[in-house]
Amino acid sequence: MLLVFRHHHDRSWKSVSRYAIIAFSTLLLVTISAGPLFASGSPTKSQNDRLSDQIDDLIHQAQKRKGVVSAPLSTDAEFMRRISLDLTGKIPPVAELRLFLADQDPQKREKLINRLLATPGFIVHFTNTWRDILLPEAATDLQTRGQIPEFDAWLRSQLQENVHYDELVRKIINAPLAAARNRQTAAAQDPTPRAYYITKQLKPENLAAGTSRAFLGVRIECAQCHDHPFDDWKQHQFWQYAAFFSNIDQRQQNAVNTADVREVVGKPQIKIPDTNRLVDASFLDGIQPEWDKEQVNPRLRLSEWVVSSQNPYFAKASVNRIWSLFFGRGIVDPVDDFSSTNRASHPELLELLAHRFQEQHYDLKYLIREITNSQTYQLTSKQTNPSQSRVEWYGKMPTRRLTSEQIFANLVQATGFFQQTSDTNTLLVGPGVNTPQAEFYELFKSDSENQLEPKASILQALALMNGRFITNATSIEQSDVFTAIVEFPALSVEKKIEAFYLSTLSRFPTKSETARLTAYVSAETSAEERTHAYSDLFWALLNSSEFLLNH
Repeated sequence: MLLVFRHHHDRSWKSVSRYAIIAFSTLLLVTISAGPLFASGSPTKSQNDRLSDQIDDLIHQAQKRKGVVSAPLSTDAEFMRRISLDLTGKIPPVAELRLFLADQDPQKREKLINRLLATPGFIVHFTNTWRDILLPEAATDLQTRGQIPEFDAWLRSQLQENVHYDELVRKIINAPLAAARNRQTAAAQDPTPRAYYITKQLKPENLAAGTSRAFLGVRIECAQCHDHPFDDWKQHQFWQYAAFFSNIDQRQQNAVNTADVREVVGKPQIKIPDTNRLVDASFLDGIQPEWDKEQVNPRLRLSEWVVSSQNPYFAKASVNRIWSLFFGRGIVDPVDDFSSTNRASHPELLELLAHRFQEQHYDLKYLIREITNSQTYQLTSKQTNPSQSRVEWYGKMPTRRLTSEQIFANLVQATGFFQQTSDTNTLLVGPGVNTPQAEFYELFKSDSENQLEPKASILQALALMNGRFITNATSIEQSDVFTAIVEFPALSVEKKIEAFYLSTLSRFPTKSETARLTAYVSAETSAEERTHAYSDLFWALLNSSEFLLNH
């Protein structure tokens, strides 16, 4: 790894507290067996029934047809970093990493997956993940960001209860819209997903486009103004689907306050713009619902159809999106573009995943567990053969960009430094809000769904190289991890270098890295200069692509 070092700066520092040294010595030197820390969280089926094995079989068959030579499995360190990022949104703590690497249990990877799925970190990370998928408008629309806390609270409650995906989607489509008119009543109400409608401005066309993309994998909005130029969708089909949302009557056109929203029950119709044509609500498969005498809310009828096993889109679109979270691309890619001109790279695999997801009643944790237990997911990201360059054949694990939340969480985890300057949510930022979280969110947020083409800007590079947060996080005055490593008396230079690598890159340094860096640090004659050398090393690791990417 090429290290670029900073110029030395004159610094003064305080003596490290005894408690910090003791805490970090426990972190570094723990050698007890993993024991219950990696205990299995759920029973497994027999090996022949495992979906993970069937995934591997289908991928290997496709690779054989295409002449792809699969890369070897990832190392334990590489795997733990990857699975921690994917399931909890941040790199693993050093103590847990050391325990995992020392564990000789052949089932330790599966046990680690089960343990992480049961942690609060999984709830937090997947709340962020699903919010970003469902409310992409919140990243750019300051007016609607105030709705995010309620939506996040609702999502967290659903994930904590392991509400299955079909029920979660049903609740979103059929969300209650009317908000309380006073603060006391609002405080007593349970959180709801009404923000989904508010960010779409309660407009039938926006809601039709959003739900079809998110839950059905279809870009039907391309037929909003005219028949789709490249697919079979017709304009009247778009508006027939949008009609399910046409009964929402907002008497005061205020997209943020839903206290005045009411809904008309019964058979919905909508007028196609710039025409005199009224169309009745109809599902995307062409079937019109029966409207009984009870005058049911149209969105309830739509939610029932969307999650129905008879729906040809829902299960496939769902597993395709979840697959993309772990590989950076969908089996159909982009994930929201199922069409006759955009075929699946592995159609049999898509069918299998959809079928098993339905069998398990749309249990998200089941699907995640099986995908991450597959050898396909656990391959190294290092290319060992030219045939592995095509990402759609999964010859190796693709390298993926991190979200802004992951980058910030990794920095906090690696450095032990977190200076909270505001209680403001990272999404609720605007002029005058100046927190490290807000800075990183604004700088590293991405409008692109493509995780396989990370792009860095000059401002991002400057924030990492010279920003206030990184400067403080690598200083002996403010960084707990840096101070504990440098000041720990029982550690040799080699062991201190090792500790920096484990806390940042979640791996041991190679022999050549250790030799080169030991020579660099040892060349300094004074304790102050050696501290500067360690600070430069820490800074370089935090700025490396290895730290800033998921691989």
